[in-house]
Amino acid sequence: MSRKRILLSGLGGSLFPYLHNKLKETYDVYYVDADASLKELYPGYNFFPAPLVTDPSYPSFIKELVATYSIELYAPLIDEEIEIAHDIKDQIPSLNLLSPKRDFCRLAMRKDLLMKALEEHRISSIATWTGDEFTWKDGIYFVKPISGRGSRGIRRITSEDELKAYYLLENYDPAEILVQECIEGQEYTVGVLINQTDDIILLSSRKILKKKGITIKAVTEQNPAISEAIRKINQCLTPKGPINVQLYITNAGEVKIFEINPRFSTTTIMSYEAGIDEIGLWLQHHDTPYQDSAISPEDGLILHRRWENLFYEQR
Repeated sequence: MSRKRILLSGLGGSLFPYLHNKLKETYDVYYVDADASLKELYPGYNFFPAPLVTDPSYPSFIKELVATYSIELYAPLIDEEIEIAHDIKDQIPSLNLLSPKRDFCRLAMRKDLLMKALEEHRISSIATWTGDEFTWKDGIYFVKPISGRGSRGIRRITSEDELKAYYLLENYDPAEILVQECIEGQEYTVGVLINQTDDIILLSSRKILKKKGITIKAVTEQNPAISEAIRKINQCLTPKGPINVQLYITNAGEVKIFEINPRFSTTTIMSYEAGIDEIGLWLQHHDTPYQDSAISPEDGLILHRRWENLFYEQR
């Protein structure tokens, strides 16, 4: 069988170089990122410095790479890129796009609409307001952009003065902000892979032990309440692709979902360390019914990220 040619974005992220070292044994992997200096860090990679995702030339840049290198699978790993990737797929029908369906991506990236959908389908409920709808009541709240990724713009606030300062310092309009009650409990990040026939191929729950923007330390730990919540998401919202569900389990055992990312997460590498090739699973099962139980890594596998110092000459 010939090696599949796959294109991944976001080479500068924490998935790498670990993920590359796993994928290179099976696939011919090509990368793009707006940081041209990554060529110095990864000199042996098929890396192509890209325009910013928001640049009008980005779609043409990706389409040219797909045509020149006969790319068969494109996996967008940057939130702002996902809608563009769907447009490219529409123009190149033969290209496999490793992304949920477009409507779900749009829903997931609008956190206000996602919270409403989760509540309407009785999957999860967190008291949530847009900033322009919110009237201060004593308590502890999280504020974050309605559209955003990672931990950008997320703050924990305990007073109305802090909320006013947040708008001034972060330069957000209240209508652009989500205000949510502060949930106490254990945080999990959950990788899920769902095919086009709405079958859950993989479900990997990772309990977060330490977090600073991205997950620093986590351990695989399956949980029946989480599995049931994922089943409801799949049944009601039909993502059809890789998703990453971020949630808390409260002391009362309730599942509180606060975000769903319509892509692989940085903790996807835990599947690869457990011997599970998520890209390979999707290629094998994405368009045919999957009758088996969802695959999950064994409990107890710990990821612990650390810093590394790298040096190279300026050119």
